[in-house]
Amino acid sequence: MAPILSFTAEEAWRELCRTTLAGARPGGALTIFTELYHELPAAAGADALLAKWDRLRAIRAEVLRALENVRSEGGIGSSLQAEVDLTASGEDHALLASLGDDLRFVLIVSRATLHAGQGELDIRIAPSAHRKCERCWHWRADVGADPAHPEICGRCVSNLFGSGEPRNAA
Repeated sequence: MAPILSFTAEEAWRELCRTTLAGARPGGALTIFTELYHELPAAAGADALLAKWDRLRAIRAEVLRALENVRSEGGIGSSLQAEVDLTASGEDHALLASLGDDLRFVLIVSRATLHAGQGELDIRIAPSAHRKCERCWHWRADVGADPAHPEICGRCVSNLFGSGEPRNAA
Protein backbone atom coordinates (compact mmCIF):
# COMPACT_ATOMS: atom_id res chain seq x y z
CA MET A 1 0.00 0.00 0.00
CA ALA A 2 2.88 2.39 0.78
CA PRO A 3 4.00 3.21 -2.77
CA ILE A 4 0.47 3.90 -3.95
CA LEU A 5 -1.23 5.43 -0.92
CA SER A 6 1.81 7.05 0.65
CA PHE A 7 0.10 9.38 3.13
CA THR A 8 -2.45 6.76 4.19
CA ALA A 9 0.28 4.15 4.63
CA GLU A 10 2.35 6.54 6.74
CA GLU A 11 -0.63 7.32 8.98
CA ALA A 12 -1.43 3.63 9.36
CA TRP A 13 2.23 2.94 10.22
CA ARG A 14 2.20 5.63 12.93
CA GLU A 15 -1.02 4.20 14.36
CA LEU A 16 0.44 0.69 14.35
CA CYS A 17 3.56 1.95 16.13
CA ARG A 18 1.49 3.78 18.75
CA THR A 19 -0.58 0.71 19.59
CA THR A 20 2.34 -1.73 19.92
CA LEU A 21 3.77 -2.59 23.32
CA ALA A 22 5.47 0.46 24.92
CA GLY A 23 5.50 2.33 21.63
CA ALA A 24 8.18 0.08 20.15
CA ARG A 25 8.27 0.45 16.41
CA PRO A 26 7.79 -2.75 14.36
CA GLY A 27 11.11 -3.53 12.74
CA GLY A 28 12.64 -0.48 14.39
CA ALA A 29 11.76 1.76 11.41
CA LEU A 30 10.63 5.36 12.00
CA THR A 31 8.69 5.44 8.75
CA ILE A 32 7.13 2.83 6.51
CA PHE A 33 9.44 3.96 3.72
CA THR A 34 12.58 2.83 5.55
CA GLU A 35 11.08 -0.54 6.51
CA LEU A 36 12.67 -3.63 5.01
CA TYR A 37 10.36 -6.07 3.28
CA HIS A 38 10.59 -9.82 3.12
CA GLU A 39 12.18 -11.28 0.03
CA LEU A 40 9.90 -13.59 -1.87
CA PRO A 41 11.16 -17.05 -2.73
CA ALA A 42 11.84 -17.78 -6.39
CA ALA A 43 8.83 -19.25 -8.13
CA ALA A 44 9.13 -22.71 -9.62
CA GLY A 45 9.58 -22.48 -13.36
CA ALA A 46 10.32 -18.76 -13.31
CA ASP A 47 13.40 -19.15 -15.51
CA ALA A 48 11.41 -21.05 -18.16
CA LEU A 49 8.66 -18.42 -18.07
CA LEU A 50 11.19 -15.60 -18.44
CA ALA A 51 12.85 -17.40 -21.36
CA LYS A 52 9.46 -17.92 -23.02
CA TRP A 53 8.52 -14.24 -22.82
CA ASP A 54 12.02 -13.12 -23.83
CA ARG A 55 11.64 -15.09 -27.06
CA LEU A 56 8.07 -13.83 -27.56
CA ARG A 57 9.28 -10.25 -27.15
CA ALA A 58 12.05 -10.89 -29.69
CA ILE A 59 9.52 -12.24 -32.21
CA ARG A 60 7.24 -9.29 -31.46
CA ALA A 61 10.14 -6.90 -32.17
CA GLU A 62 10.61 -8.54 -35.59
CA VAL A 63 6.89 -8.17 -36.32
CA LEU A 64 6.96 -4.52 -35.22
CA ARG A 65 9.89 -3.87 -37.61
CA ALA A 66 7.93 -5.44 -40.45
CA LEU A 67 4.85 -3.40 -39.51
CA GLU A 68 6.91 -0.22 -39.53
CA ASN A 69 8.22 -1.04 -43.02
CA VAL A 70 4.66 -1.48 -44.31
CA ARG A 71 3.59 1.71 -42.50
CA SER A 72 6.42 3.75 -44.04
CA GLU A 73 5.39 2.51 -47.49
CA GLY A 74 1.84 3.76 -46.83
CA GLY A 75 0.25 0.30 -46.62
CA ILE A 76 -1.23 0.76 -43.16
CA GLY A 77 -1.84 3.59 -40.75
CA SER A 78 -1.68 1.86 -37.39
CA SER A 79 -0.64 -1.63 -36.38
CA LEU A 80 -4.28 -2.52 -35.68
CA GLN A 81 -5.02 -2.02 -39.38
CA ALA A 82 -2.68 -4.94 -40.14
CA GLU A 83 -3.32 -8.63 -40.52
CA VAL A 84 -0.25 -10.78 -39.83
CA ASP A 85 0.55 -14.28 -41.04
CA LEU A 86 3.44 -15.92 -39.20
CA THR A 87 5.07 -19.10 -40.44
CA ALA A 88 7.24 -20.71 -37.79
CA SER A 89 8.74 -24.07 -37.03
CA GLY A 90 9.90 -26.01 -34.01
CA GLU A 91 10.07 -24.23 -30.68
CA ASP A 92 8.95 -20.88 -32.12
CA HIS A 93 5.78 -22.46 -33.50
CA ALA A 94 5.01 -24.15 -30.17
CA LEU A 95 5.69 -20.91 -28.31
CA LEU A 96 3.43 -18.83 -30.56
CA ALA A 97 0.75 -21.53 -30.61
CA SER A 98 0.64 -21.49 -26.80
CA LEU A 99 -0.87 -18.00 -27.00
CA GLY A 100 -3.80 -19.12 -29.13
CA ASP A 101 -6.07 -16.26 -30.19
CA ASP A 102 -4.27 -13.93 -27.76
CA LEU A 103 -1.35 -13.78 -30.22
CA ARG A 104 -3.02 -10.81 -31.93
CA PHE A 105 -3.09 -8.92 -28.63
CA VAL A 106 0.61 -9.58 -28.00
CA LEU A 107 1.44 -8.35 -31.51
CA ILE A 108 -1.12 -5.50 -31.32
CA VAL A 109 -2.73 -6.34 -34.66
CA SER A 110 -6.30 -7.07 -35.68
CA ARG A 111 -5.58 -10.61 -36.88
CA ALA A 112 -2.61 -12.90 -36.34
CA THR A 113 -2.58 -16.32 -37.96
CA LEU A 114 0.09 -18.89 -37.21
CA HIS A 115 1.17 -21.44 -39.81
CA ALA A 116 3.51 -24.39 -39.41
CA GLY A 117 6.52 -24.27 -41.66
CA GLN A 118 10.15 -25.17 -42.12
CA GLY A 119 13.13 -22.98 -41.47
CA GLU A 120 13.20 -19.45 -40.16
CA LEU A 121 10.34 -17.28 -39.02
CA ASP A 122 8.44 -15.75 -41.95
CA ILE A 123 6.32 -12.64 -41.38
CA ARG A 124 3.73 -11.51 -43.91
CA ILE A 125 1.71 -8.36 -43.34
CA ALA A 126 -1.34 -7.17 -45.24
CA PRO A 127 -3.73 -4.28 -44.61
CA SER A 128 -7.12 -5.40 -43.39
CA ALA A 129 -10.02 -5.34 -45.84
CA HIS A 130 -12.54 -5.02 -43.01
CA ARG A 131 -14.10 -2.06 -41.21
CA LYS A 132 -12.68 -0.52 -38.05
CA CYS A 133 -14.59 -0.97 -34.79
CA GLU A 134 -15.26 2.40 -33.16
CA ARG A 135 -14.77 0.98 -29.66
CA CYS A 136 -11.70 -1.29 -29.79
CA TRP A 137 -10.23 0.02 -33.08
CA HIS A 138 -9.67 -3.51 -34.39
CA TRP A 139 -10.45 -4.04 -38.05
CA ARG A 140 -12.90 -6.95 -38.13
CA ALA A 141 -15.33 -8.64 -40.48
CA ASP A 142 -18.14 -8.54 -37.89
CA VAL A 143 -18.28 -4.75 -37.45
CA GLY A 144 -21.95 -3.84 -37.75
CA ALA A 145 -23.16 -7.44 -37.51
CA ASP A 146 -25.45 -6.44 -34.64
CA PRO A 147 -28.06 -4.00 -36.04
CA ALA A 148 -28.50 -2.44 -32.60
CA HIS A 149 -24.79 -1.49 -32.59
CA PRO A 150 -23.76 -0.82 -36.20
CA GLU A 151 -20.40 0.80 -35.38
CA ILE A 152 -18.87 -1.89 -33.15
CA CYS A 153 -17.67 -5.44 -33.68
CA GLY A 154 -19.13 -8.66 -32.33
CA ARG A 155 -16.32 -8.94 -29.77
CA CYS A 156 -17.24 -5.54 -28.29
CA VAL A 157 -20.95 -6.38 -28.32
CA SER A 158 -20.14 -9.56 -26.38
CA ASN A 159 -17.90 -7.69 -23.93
CA LEU A 160 -20.44 -4.93 -23.34
CA PHE A 161 -23.74 -6.78 -23.43
CA GLY A 162 -22.90 -10.49 -23.19
CA SER A 163 -20.64 -12.84 -21.32
CA GLY A 164 -17.43 -11.32 -22.73
CA GLU A 165 -14.46 -12.93 -24.40
CA PRO A 166 -12.13 -15.42 -22.76
CA ARG A 167 -8.55 -14.12 -22.44
CA ASN A 168 -5.70 -16.35 -21.34
CA ALA A 169 -2.27 -14.94 -22.13
CA ALA A 170 -2.57 -11.28 -23.00
